[in-house]
Amino acid sequence: MPQTSSRDKLATFRALIQLARPYRKSFLVIAILALLATGADLLQPLIYRIAINDVAGLFVGSGDETTLPEARQPHRPGFVAPRTPPQTLSTLLWAAAELFVISVVGYLLLLAADYKSTVVASHIEANLIQATFGHVLRLPLSFFVRRASGGLAKRIDQSDQVAPIISAFSQQIAPEALRVVGICAIMLTQSWRLTLAALATLPLYFLIARKAAKRLESGMAEYYVMWEKVSVRIQDALAAIKTVKLSGAEPREVGGLHAASRTAYDDYLNRNRLGNRYLFLQSTLSHFSKALVLGYGGWMVLDRRLTPGDVVMFVAYLDRIYDPIDSLSSIAVNLQQHLASLNRAIRLLHTGPEETGGVALLPGPGKVEFQNVRFGYGSQREVLRDLSFTLEPGKVTALIGPSGAGKTTAADLLLKLWEPKSGEIRIDGQSLCQIDPSSVRQAIGMVAADGAVFRGSLADNIRYKRPSATDQEVQDAALAAGLGSTLARLTDGLRTEIGESGVGLSMGERQRLQIARILVDQPRILVLDEATANLDYATENEVKQALSQLSCCPTTLVIAHRYSMVKDADHIIVLNEGQVVEQGTPAQLTAADGWFSKLAMRYVQDVGGLIR
Repeated sequence: MPQTSSRDKLATFRALIQLARPYRKSFLVIAILALLATGADLLQPLIYRIAINDVAGLFVGSGDETTLPEARQPHRPGFVAPRTPPQTLSTLLWAAAELFVISVVGYLLLLAADYKSTVVASHIEANLIQATFGHVLRLPLSFFVRRASGGLAKRIDQSDQVAPIISAFSQQIAPEALRVVGICAIMLTQSWRLTLAALATLPLYFLIARKAAKRLESGMAEYYVMWEKVSVRIQDALAAIKTVKLSGAEPREVGGLHAASRTAYDDYLNRNRLGNRYLFLQSTLSHFSKALVLGYGGWMVLDRRLTPGDVVMFVAYLDRIYDPIDSLSSIAVNLQQHLASLNRAIRLLHTGPEETGGVALLPGPGKVEFQNVRFGYGSQREVLRDLSFTLEPGKVTALIGPSGAGKTTAADLLLKLWEPKSGEIRIDGQSLCQIDPSSVRQAIGMVAADGAVFRGSLADNIRYKRPSATDQEVQDAALAAGLGSTLARLTDGLRTEIGESGVGLSMGERQRLQIARILVDQPRILVLDEATANLDYATENEVKQALSQLSCCPTTLVIAHRYSMVKDADHIIVLNEGQVVEQGTPAQLTAADGWFSKLAMRYVQDVGGLIR
């Protein structure tokens, strides 16, 4: 995968600016608080200088306290004025008090800035995650075909990437830059010679810091892909835990995770070693600079060009001037890392196009018309070729045929999960291409062999399509769907929490749960896509009986391979290679000696029943 480009970084910054725009007043407050805290910190070495010089003043003069001046003389460069013990004690007490107050006030200002920054960052993080999640949900089904859900979830949830960026820009970069400028200005006003000595190693220090930032930035996109693969492998194995256990694949899955995580950790350790190498060089230069200031500053004190307090002040400021450079370098590296990760969410946010909206589906009886519909997945052969048929309102129409004939594809087109390449689909006279996808799906109920069961309570699963359903409606739907015995064996009934993908429920119970969901929703159109494929015939009859409880008498499309599921349909449509090859009533097609007739004969042979 290519590294994060300048264009990607710019796009990420623009997206963050858009997200942060509503909070610009808060950012101003954060910046002011951080700058005031920085200013308070810059005052401390000046207080050190006064206190040290007054202590040194005790040793100036004749040593006879009675001959020392009662008034305080000011200290000057290269001159330490004499001080009496009471004067020095007074200075030390005031210095201690001032340092305490300044430290506490400065720390409170930093805490206030940090809290304000955390509040703003949490809002921006939430907005970003919600916007990205909502956008991904609105993407067409084709987007998800070759993408792992675990990887998408990892890219969406970037909540730990926003706060450091917000903090860096709102309360670190400007204050740290101001700290460097302020320190240099103060030092130059005291002694330009010692300032030059103090800053002699600064250019080399800066170059090392810059090189470290560039080296640590390289390959960040690939680094995050490695960790994404780790997350995907964990999620895929847990999502298919039953298959993993039945296959005895636990050691293989652990081994695969070990290989994926080992690669990621190796890269992490290499980056850590590289960072430590540069940190050692920077630390060596910093200590050398302090030794240079102490040596040269001490000589200047002996030469009476500086006071001891001046040298102590320079050393104190020297700590403060390298710390911002370290901080800014670290911020630069961290920003690259956070931006590289965050860019993955931003790119996802800008992935498109979303499903096109449209007008609302108007009320109607539920008549569905396919007119010369053609469709194929990508560059593959066409799955549907000039497909035309009609689902009459309130009637049960069965769509059958061999595997790969295009039955499920036709249902997916009806649900607007895909768009036909040509032709038209109408619901009650409205063209599907003009109707909003959510409006279409609200009108259609779907029961599939692999229908989703979500983590949560049984009641929440039943009212998933219609959240406003009352407890009584949920209870009635569950009993009508044949879940009475299930509720009886569960201690908490409808409040029972079920596992991911319905762990804890049998296949038949999961099907009944989906039917209960449909009973609560009372859809205009009902699609049964292999709804009983995994059930025995007895359970299938129970499911069919439950479906008969629908009071709304929806237009029903049954997709099935079983004769028992379609034998009572009002109309049968047989597909083969994306085209209608037979259609009519069950009796007509049985007599026609075609594909449907052979299906009925196999049923008689397998079950030993009679065709009625």
